Amino acid sequence: MSLPPEYAQLAGRRIFVTGAAGFIGGALLRRLAGYGLDVTGSVLEPREVERLRSQGYRAVLLDLASDGPWDELLAGVDVVFHVAALFQEVDASDEAYELVNHRAALELARAAERCGVTRFVHCSTVGVHGHVKEIPATERTPFNPMDVYHKTKLAGEVAILEFGRSLSADGMVVTVNRPAMVYGPGDLRMLKLFRSILSGRFRMIGSGRTLAHLGYIEDQTESFLLQAVAPRDRVHGEAFNIASGEPLTLNEVAASIADAGGVRLSKLRIPLAPVYAAAVVCEAVCRPLGIRPPLFPRRVGFFSHDRAFDLTKAAQRLGYESRWDHVRGIAATIAWYRERGLIPAESGEGRRRRSGTAAQ
Repeated sequence: MSLPPEYAQLAGRRIFVTGAAGFIGGALLRRLAGYGLDVTGSVLEPREVERLRSQGYRAVLLDLASDGPWDELLAGVDVVFHVAALFQEVDASDEAYELVNHRAALELARAAERCGVTRFVHCSTVGVHGHVKEIPATERTPFNPMDVYHKTKLAGEVAILEFGRSLSADGMVVTVNRPAMVYGPGDLRMLKLFRSILSGRFRMIGSGRTLAHLGYIEDQTESFLLQAVAPRDRVHGEAFNIASGEPLTLNEVAASIADAGGVRLSKLRIPLAPVYAAAVVCEAVCRPLGIRPPLFPRRVGFFSHDRAFDLTKAAQRLGYESRWDHVRGIAATIAWYRERGLIPAESGEGRRRRSGTAAQ
C-alpha cells in the first residue's frame, strides 16, 4: 500500500518499534512496513526474532530488563515508537515492573537522544487515570493508577516527559500516547470475553452500567503515526488519550458482541462484591507461589471501574479522528477470530437472528 501524503515526511527515515511481538507493537510494525518504510522491530525472545524475520520484517533483540546501553540498536534511527512494557506478568515482582516500565523506559529515551533520534513516541496507557475521577476524563484529569502496572507506567510517562522538557528547543521531540482498551484482529487479550459471550456462557458481573472506552487497533496505529509527524509545538512534552468512538456501558459492549455474533445474551447477573473478594484472595494465594491466578482484582476491575475519555486534545493537536465505531470493529474482530478457529463458526440460527428473519 502506498504511503499516505500526510505521512510523507516519514519516507527515507529509519524507524524503530519496541514491543513488535505484541499486539499493538506488531500492528504498528506491519503498518509501517506495509507503507514500504524503513522500520525495525525489537522483541524479547530469539524465537520472536526468527518469526518476524521469516515473515519478511527486520527484527532485533531488546531486553529492557538488561543493563544496556542500547545505543548500538538506536544508531542512525530517526523515530522511536516505544511500545514494549511489562504487562500482566503475575510472577514478576514489583521491582521488575518498576525496572522495565519506568527506569528502562527513561533510559531508552536518553539513549535515543544521545543517538540523534529526532522523535520519541512513548506508549503509556489511559490506565494512569484508573477508575476515572471525572467523566469523560481529559489528559488533565487527576491520576488514579490502580495497580503496579499502571503505577509504573505512570512513573515512566512522567519521567520521560520531564526529560523531554529538559531538552533544548531544537532537541528530540518527546510525546506520549495513552491507548484505551485496544482490540481488533490480532488481539488475544479480549478473546476470553468474546468467546464467553458467543458461547452463551457469559454472565454480567455487577450492573453492567460501568463505562468502557474501546480503541480499535487501526485507530490506535493511526494515532501513533499522527504523533510522529505533527509539528513540534503541538506534541512536544504532551500526552494524548486515544480511543475509538464514544464510551459504552458494559451492557452495550456485551450486547454488541452478541448481536454481531448472532447469539442471545443471558440476562442473568452475578453480584460484584463476592467476586471481587474472591479475586483478592485468589491473587494473594497464587502470586507468592508464582502461579497465574484464574481470577484477580484487575480483571474484576473491568466490571467496576469507569473508563471514558475526552478525545478533544488529540483531535485538535493531532488531527486524530476515530474511523472505527464499535459495531464495525467488533464485527471485524469476530470475523478474525472465526477465520482462525478461535471461536465457533456462526450457526444458521445466528445468521437468521442477525438478519431479522428468526421466528418471533
